[in-house]
Amino acid sequence: MEAAEARELIEDAIERTEAAGEREKAAEHAFRNRVSVLVGVFALLLAVVHTAAAGAARDSLLSAIEGSDTYAYMQAKTVRETVLIANANMPGLDRDVRASEMGEAMRLRGPDHNGHGIVQLQERGAELRKESRAAAIRSEGYEMAETALQLAIVLLSIALIAQSRPIVWGASSLAGAGILLAVLTALGVSLI
Repeated sequence: MEAAEARELIEDAIERTEAAGEREKAAEHAFRNRVSVLVGVFALLLAVVHTAAAGAARDSLLSAIEGSDTYAYMQAKTVRETVLIANANMPGLDRDVRASEMGEAMRLRGPDHNGHGIVQLQERGAELRKESRAAAIRSEGYEMAETALQLAIVLLSIALIAQSRPIVWGASSLAGAGILLAVLTALGVSLI
């Protein structure tokens, strides 16, 4: 083999190596870009799910507080009713006063247009407790979806370093499960 031929072969080998290196760099760059876009999309979805989780947690807390206040108001009215009935049953009490006391006690128990009757307050308190529990369950569903999206983002970070498509697929599957859970939660389906 002549020197010129050897030189030509070496130059061809160098060109092929450089071309292969450029293709590898381009593929790596494309991979990084795709994974970076996925991280951005998952982070955006995480923000939306987090907002829904915070809203559900706030709703749960507010309903619980309102329910507690409603029960406290009902209990205060029940104590007042008991005092009125006890007064009405005192010996030697004038019949008109007795009737007035019993009438007031019955008024406290019966329904009124504001919804402040003892029975109405008891029903409203029970309804608020149910609302609070339902919102707490929604909050837990959203929090599980948040966790899945957070783990997916972490896995994508690992995939960037490892240049691993299987990790990207795993992260995408996990994010998909989180999104599905968030959608089901928004639709009122509880997995808890």
